[in-house]
Order: sequence, then C-alpha cells, then structure tokens
Amino acid sequence: MPHIRISDPNLLQQLVNDLSQETALVVTQVDEDRLLVQILGSYSSDGMRLATFLRLRAWEAAQRTQGNEVFVEIVD
Repeated sequence: MPHIRISDPNLLQQLVNDLSQETALVVTQVDEDRLLVQILGSYSSDGMRLATFLRLRAWEAAQRTQGNEVFVEIVD
C-alpha cells in the first residue's frame, strides 16, 4: 500500500478529493502531508505502486496547468 507525500500540504485535501472520485481507490490521510492509497482489485504490490504513480503524475500535470507547482511522491 503506497504512502504518498505532497510538497504543498495546502493542496492535500484537493488531492484527496480528486483521488477519492475513483471508486476503486481508498484514500486515508495519515499526516498533514501524507496519504495512504489503496487500490481495490487484484493488483500486486508493484502493480498498485505503478497505478498510483501514474495517477499522481496526471494529477501533478493538471495542477501545473493551473499554476500550482506541486510535487507528489511515493514514500516507503
């Protein structure tokens, strides 16, 4: 289960809201700048990590088009 850290905690709730729109994702805030993301289904841990990575890159790209320079990383 990937843990996610965001560079701008002010955007954390927006990230939670965006990720939570997908019914296959369970998102839990674990700290002021960290989330736990679980993908429902039969993913291996590597598959879950890759799927999460791709979703996060898409979210970052969308934020940059709005002028938000934010970085999100998967942490162990």
